[in-house]
Amino acid sequence: MSGTGPAVLAAWLEGRYVGEFVRSEHGEVSFHYAPDAPDAPVSLSLPRDGSGARRAAGRFLRGLLPDRDGARVWMQRATGAASTDTFDLLAAVGGDVAGGLVLLPSGVEPRSVEGEVNPASEDAIAFRIRTLHDDTDHWYERSEPARFSLAGSQPKFALADVAGDWYWSNAAVPSTHIVKPAARRHPGLDVAEVAAESLASDIGIPAPHTRILEVAGERAYLVERFDRERLESGLARRLHAEDLAQALGRDPDEKYGVSADQVVRLLRRHDATGGVAADFVRQLAFNTVIGNADAHAKNYSVLLRPGGIRLAPIYDAVPTRLWDGYDERLAMPIAGRVHPREVTIDHWVKFARATGLDPERVVEDVRAVATAVRERAESAWAALPDAQAERMRDVVLELTEKTATTS
Repeated sequence: MSGTGPAVLAAWLEGRYVGEFVRSEHGEVSFHYAPDAPDAPVSLSLPRDGSGARRAAGRFLRGLLPDRDGARVWMQRATGAASTDTFDLLAAVGGDVAGGLVLLPSGVEPRSVEGEVNPASEDAIAFRIRTLHDDTDHWYERSEPARFSLAGSQPKFALADVAGDWYWSNAAVPSTHIVKPAARRHPGLDVAEVAAESLASDIGIPAPHTRILEVAGERAYLVERFDRERLESGLARRLHAEDLAQALGRDPDEKYGVSADQVVRLLRRHDATGGVAADFVRQLAFNTVIGNADAHAKNYSVLLRPGGIRLAPIYDAVPTRLWDGYDERLAMPIAGRVHPREVTIDHWVKFARATGLDPERVVEDVRAVATAVRERAESAWAALPDAQAERMRDVVLELTEKTATTS
């Protein structure tokens, strides 16, 4: 569907106009940088010299929207967008998206729109959580002034913490937190994700602050955004980031088709020090040893800063082995091994050599992660119900047996 809305979306990056996305009459999308745009690109797939792939701009924009068709249909109905076309949806909700961008119709500036601060009451937040427990496509509500877009398949919504109170986000009021109600078929998912993120932070892998939000009898997973920076005014400033599918110029539907080898090669091209690739390996190892089979390309991100890139804190680290029905195969196999229980140190060495990494450093980092996770097999999951905590202990002991340093 080519859409009937605006043919141009102006892109504002961290408050500065950087260019425009243009949709042709045939529905093709391109991006054109402003002459005075800053050095940091909108996406690694959209370099300043214009050498990006022909479809990269459209794929980047699609990566800002929910994966589910039903969620996009509901977004159109709730916001009055002209169609479910990517351009039309982002024209309606692009005031608050992932990273540092604000996307608006041409000629409109962020400071001139939606400047009011709209409180989000406890009852309204609880209603959103309750609705998403039951209807995974109902990401938006007609009665709310919120204007945001979040990617992914798990239902979620955005909130702005302003001086300790909750507000709905928009172009002028950046969201600071994401709320993810767990589907009823995955009991304990919210607690498990908090436990996993806390474990990552505890062993030295940067992770955002997470907790369980309890409001008016409802609860959900709450995560503080890593692509926001608090200001003295009480509001937040947007920081630019993109997920690795966007960085590679891939469509969201291809998120499971991105390999760890491709990711490392991309990161090494943009960071000669090798530090960003090493950080990715540690996150990859962590997801492997906790049994997170859903760590695909949209569940890793990079922050794009004026001086270069860095890996975003780990997120969506869900130990999927806790629930029956999940595919246990890794989204990113290690040297051809798709089942995490099959991955040994030899496979990590093979992976390092295939991607040009230092095998000794990879082995050292992987062993450190696996050993630290194994040592906390009992304590890290204590907040889960007893049966789930026991299952996670057994999963971790199984998946670290061939990679941890044991005595």
